[in-house]
Amino acid sequence: MFKGTLVAQIIGTLGGLFLAKMYGSEAYGIFGIYISITSVISIINTLQLENTIITIKDKNESKNLVNSLFHIVLLLTFVLFFLWKLAPNFINTDDVDLNLISFAIIISVLFSFNKIHEAHLSYTKKFKFIARSKVITIVLSIIFQYFLYASFQLKGLIYGNAISIFFTACYFFIINKNDLKKPVLQQLKTSINGNTTIIKYFLPSTIINAVGNNILPMLIVFIFSTKDFGVYFLSAKILSLPLFMLMTSVTQVYYQRASKMFFSSRNKLYKFTSKIVISNIITVLPILVFINTIGIYLLEFYFNKNWENLRFFTLILSFIFFCRAIYNPISDIMIVINKNQVGLILNIYLFFVNAAALFIGYSYHKINYTIIVISIFGGIGYLISLLYLLKKLKQMEKEKL
Repeated sequence: MFKGTLVAQIIGTLGGLFLAKMYGSEAYGIFGIYISITSVISIINTLQLENTIITIKDKNESKNLVNSLFHIVLLLTFVLFFLWKLAPNFINTDDVDLNLISFAIIISVLFSFNKIHEAHLSYTKKFKFIARSKVITIVLSIIFQYFLYASFQLKGLIYGNAISIFFTACYFFIINKNDLKKPVLQQLKTSINGNTTIIKYFLPSTIINAVGNNILPMLIVFIFSTKDFGVYFLSAKILSLPLFMLMTSVTQVYYQRASKMFFSSRNKLYKFTSKIVISNIITVLPILVFINTIGIYLLEFYFNKNWENLRFFTLILSFIFFCRAIYNPISDIMIVINKNQVGLILNIYLFFVNAAALFIGYSYHKINYTIIVISIFGGIGYLISLLYLLKKLKQMEKEKL
């Protein structure tokens, strides 16, 4: 799985830089808005129940949850789309591309479907198919985005991404076609009742996190400009290279093993998690150092320094992406040990950090102040949460022994 993920990420990074130069910062900013909206909606319409697919012991119950979630996603997306169609009467349409938002809501269905499929494949330990899906998505996205530039110079990135997501969804449905069945409502109720903390803590936590990480930074478009958001989005995309690599190659495997270890050999869970954290640090740190030294010179040479603030954004945001890269891959341990309130507290904190950062930047008319506050205080929040979870696992180890 790691090999497939690495190949996909290398292709995606190189292709993304080529496309960023082709489309420019404004188009990249619009693309960032689209990604932000689909990310938030795909969290709401799954109720985050795809995270329980892996933890359920009974295979039939897990499969039933998978099939139930497909129906839940369609229903909730329809409701959200209906509510959105009422919203334009209450907002300033001069500042918002309503068609773009409507399109993003629809495409979020495919994003959600793919997350459900990935969780199911993790449960069945078919990690190679997840790795292949990453390659399919990245390659097709770059190909379609390249050819759509001539016709859609501002939205070609969006349409190309949507087409690739559609083909990936088709791939997943073909792989999992034997497990697609009519859901049993009573069994779904049992699954939900057995995982109430997911909806009580984890769902609002991830929604707040999504708003903080996506919607609030997206306000840069209105406070500053689309180009500023485009530079911010590109910097985040470059820095997310090690994070994405770890999330797709480590998270699913760690979550699956940690879930079993919690019930069979709980005393080993702390050491196992600590090794993962140390491994993440060793992997991420050299990459971030390279990006901010040799890498940034290569980027500025490639873009001819037309992307103002790229060097500054990349350097400052490196701290929060470093903290996320060592925390996020093991964060699902909250679900395993039933400490979802930790994520809720963290994401409420991050929400206020992002809001404060935007307010400070707006007050002083300096986007640099916004980026500094987001990175430093956001990173500290991730580190504190990581240390807390490790402390809890250490306590469990002593209790078991």
